Amino acid sequence: MRIKNIKKCAVVFTCVWSMFLLGGCANTKIVLTTGLAEDEIFRIGDVSCELSEGLVYLVNQKNQYENVYGIEMWDHDFGEMTVEEYLKSQIISQLAQVKSMILLAEEHEIVLDEQELASAAAAAADYYASLSQQELETLNIDQQQIQKMYEDYCLAYKAYDQITEDVSVEISDDEARIIQIQQIFVPERNLARELKEKLDEGESFESIAANYSKASQTTLSIARGDKREEYEAVAFDLNNEEISDVFEADGGYYILKCLDTYMEEESDANKLRVAQQQKTMKFQEIYEGLMKDTLSEYQEKLWNGVRFEDYEDVETCTFFDIYKKYFEA
Repeated sequence: MRIKNIKKCAVVFTCVWSMFLLGGCANTKIVLTTGLAEDEIFRIGDVSCELSEGLVYLVNQKNQYENVYGIEMWDHDFGEMTVEEYLKSQIISQLAQVKSMILLAEEHEIVLDEQELASAAAAAADYYASLSQQELETLNIDQQQIQKMYEDYCLAYKAYDQITEDVSVEISDDEARIIQIQQIFVPERNLARELKEKLDEGESFESIAANYSKASQTTLSIARGDKREEYEAVAFDLNNEEISDVFEADGGYYILKCLDTYMEEESDANKLRVAQQQKTMKFQEIYEGLMKDTLSEYQEKLWNGVRFEDYEDVETCTFFDIYKKYFEA
């Protein structure tokens, strides 16, 4: 079992946001408390998360992991914590994101429409019907609570989508462009100058790179931000087929040749990525502005008391698949 593979599949199984990761209750005043109700894990502002919600998230993702890796995966450690502790921490972070987004939806007067409410009800009926009586009792949950969980999950995504839709960003072609270059990298200045002279005399860039370059790649495509500032300053200033002078970077000396100053298809796709990144950054500012003065209370002892061994007979793993069925079809 390779722990990094476990972490990689967490992206799939924990269903965290595809466009942003807020890091749970970051930038929120956290107070460990026993003032919450007996079945409350935490409360952010006036939005509460009950233990039954946490258990539904937890057992579904636990069982999806086990279906791929087997139950022996819980015998391994994840850095300074066990894999069980790691997954539990991810669940709390995910639920905190959902609940925080509920607050943000309220702030922006975002609500679910009739179709979304109907989808949540249908999804809840579907998932509820999939649970055995023993699972219902162990998780201590009913159909109405499941419906509210689906409503919250949908509203969190909707709030993010609507708020980011309202964020305007402008990305120029130059900001987004991806170029294709060839490179020669050697550790010695004198050798680099000798190679530049050979290039000036007409020798093949590819041949010299193959014989002398210590770089792992000769031909590569780069966007702004992929390389160090001194490297990009040279690379993005070249014209097609132009060869640069020798310049110092990364503890050695480079010579670059530009093959394509604007890879159109790749640059168009990168423009969308850069725009989304900027929208996410602006959204983060909105989010942090709301959350910075919001009090979060966390009943840590309650969540720490949850043990996988107490839920071995709970086999449900379709909560998130059913969400996709009704909301992403």
